[in-house]
Amino acid sequence: MPFLDTDCVRLYVQVIGDRGLPIIFVNGWAATCQMWRPLVKRLSRSYRCVLYDPRGTGRSLATAFGTTFEVEDAVADLHAVLRYVQGWDAHVVGQGTGAVVSLLAARERPQNFSSLTLIGTECLPPPTGRDREAETDLLWTQAQVLLQEAATLPYVRQLLLWRYRRVPEPYRTQLYEDFATTDPRAAYGLAQSVRDVIIRVRFWDALRQVPLPILLVRGALDDVLSPANHRDMFDCIQRGQTATVREAGHLPTLEYPDECAELLQNFFRTESLPAYRP
Repeated sequence: MPFLDTDCVRLYVQVIGDRGLPIIFVNGWAATCQMWRPLVKRLSRSYRCVLYDPRGTGRSLATAFGTTFEVEDAVADLHAVLRYVQGWDAHVVGQGTGAVVSLLAARERPQNFSSLTLIGTECLPPPTGRDREAETDLLWTQAQVLLQEAATLPYVRQLLLWRYRRVPEPYRTQLYEDFATTDPRAAYGLAQSVRDVIIRVRFWDALRQVPLPILLVRGALDDVLSPANHRDMFDCIQRGQTATVREAGHLPTLEYPDECAELLQNFFRTESLPAYRP
């Protein structure tokens, strides 16, 4: 520690706290583990908090030619981190695209986890008919901009202003900088993968199939996850809760960390399945 070496990437991993069940935090798109700092500050008193930078972001680097950056790769990395820190029976908390990764990992190996928390999930329902061509996705637009050599930090800040406008400083600037310094292959690959129809079908199927308790969280002012999709997700899960954080946008854990910490702790106490075994 703090680096986990696999066949093709070196992942930065950090553990904060030394008591209680582990919580593994899975970052949103093009963000480093700094996005969890306010929440971890509150939860590490009672839990073992595991943070890591996804491949191609922050301190996690590709170490082999031809490394890929798709959802399946992110799922494999999550499993690798869990083994590395021996985080069995972990609570998993994922934000944005990290929520997609978290759910698909739990679908593969539910015996390793106690609960799932999906925050501001970025995975639209599979398109049907004409909707397939009509959909627009700002996440995809951001990835394309990042691939352009002319994409400078001030321009990126303007592009992302709507997305992070409610996040307090210094975390807002940190998110801008995370985006600007992300490996373009990682940003492009994950954005393309999470929009893929097959991934979306797998995600929505997994909502119905995963036997773990699931907490679905949305900021009331979130422009990314719509209220309708949030309700549809809740209708799919076998067991769990839904919560809306008032006055929050896409990143409630940064905007209202006290409320989110209390929300998670209550969920862990009342709904999670320690030492779950199917």
